[in-house]
Amino acid sequence: MGSMSLHYAGIDSAITDLEAHSKTMHDAMTSLAEYLKGKINVELQGDFSVAAGQLATTLQNADGQMTGKIVAAHQALTEIRNVIKDADMRASSHFDHVQG
Repeated sequence: MGSMSLHYAGIDSAITDLEAHSKTMHDAMTSLAEYLKGKINVELQGDFSVAAGQLATTLQNADGQMTGKIVAAHQALTEIRNVIKDADMRASSHFDHVQG
């Protein structure tokens, strides 16, 4: 492979980081939402219970939206990596052919 392999290796690293951070954020949001739901009508009553329920729902909605954006970012990074890798392979093949 040519020198561009470092570029798509960096993109591979970005994809891995994105997946790891996504999982961490998802786990944290899910944990907090479940915690809040567990407190509704147990420790939290009335307006506090309603607020906790609304916050838990908001967290679930935000998690769903975040997941969608992360999937789109993952796909975009994968496409970029594939284009760079393809260009690198073509360039390597061309230079190998030219150098004979």
